[in-house]
Amino acid sequence: MSMPSRARSLLGLCFLLSVPLSASGDGGAVQLSERIGAYQVTVFTAPVPLRAGPIDVSVLVQDPRGEPMPEAEVTIEVERLGKFPATHDAATNKLYHSAKFELPAPGLWRMEVRIAGEQGEARKSFEVVVGDPLPRWAEMWFWIAFPVVPILLFALYQALRRTGQRGRSSSAHPDLPGT
Repeated sequence: MSMPSRARSLLGLCFLLSVPLSASGDGGAVQLSERIGAYQVTVFTAPVPLRAGPIDVSVLVQDPRGEPMPEAEVTIEVERLGKFPATHDAATNKLYHSAKFELPAPGLWRMEVRIAGEQGEARKSFEVVVGDPLPRWAEMWFWIAFPVVPILLFALYQALRRTGQRGRSSSAHPDLPGT
């Protein structure tokens, strides 16, 4: 493998290590999207796939014309856990209402979204399938791998520097073999 190929490989590895495995926020997998009473409601859950542990439930509430209704009050009720207000403060996108909480175990979980606003009240139950939690090392992979990135970048720098020096020294003294 030539030095430029190694450099490209190291650079590619550094890039892959810098990409987050998952991101949470206002979005994720659509669990429900339908008209409920006078509201068009879309419920998203993250992470994808949904796993036991911390989760984010984001709700987009729209009027019948499709206009967002950020002033609506939204609550998520989770069977066996309780009620969680979904707020704009917890949401990245302020058009969404978001609730963050922890699901303690895998399995089938029943949730209910409740909306109260100028169009009246509405509610809808739905079920989500929750997988096993990630192993502890998988949750921490970024922090375990992070020190590797500067080491690889330093190795890449050194390899490129040596390649550049070798090219300059051989072109500066063409009559001296091996220099």
